[in-house]
Amino acid sequence: MGLSLLPRFVSAHWFKQIDDLEPSYQKYAATFMTGFDSYPSVARNPLLPNILADISASSPPIPHPTQWSLDALFILPYARLRYYRKLYARLLRSTKEGRSDHRLLVVANQRLGTLVSEVEARLEVDVSEDDGSSPPAQAAGGDGSRKQSWQLNERISRTSSAMDSSIDSHTK
Repeated sequence: MGLSLLPRFVSAHWFKQIDDLEPSYQKYAATFMTGFDSYPSVARNPLLPNILADISASSPPIPHPTQWSLDALFILPYARLRYYRKLYARLLRSTKEGRSDHRLLVVANQRLGTLVSEVEARLEVDVSEDDGSSPPAQAAGGDGSRKQSWQLNERISRTSSAMDSSIDSHTK
């Protein structure tokens, strides 16, 4: 393969990778929820602590909680999406505008951005709220919705910071 074909081949590979992973991540983004660690029917499972301990022993969490939780494990695909978004943004910045591979990377970045946004929109969806076991949220426009919005932004910020440090520790 000639060197002139290499960038196009590499970009096509990266774009195909998005095609391959997008259906699974779309399902994840559409159904992501938190609160499994405190969800009563999950918390009562007597096998769960040993399973989480075994997972933690074989693959310790980084940065450092000492043991994995279900919520920490379930957020990992979101961390991976953020990693891919950073990687593809770097690839895009290093590609000359106007080339076919540049256009492919622009589309790939948009698709990744959409997936990340969909997950971020669900970071406050709690499994206990979804099953009808807790009261519905206050209607939009009230003080409660403003507080929820602030809490969502704060949680996204904390989650993003934690994921960035986790991603950075794995890529250095």
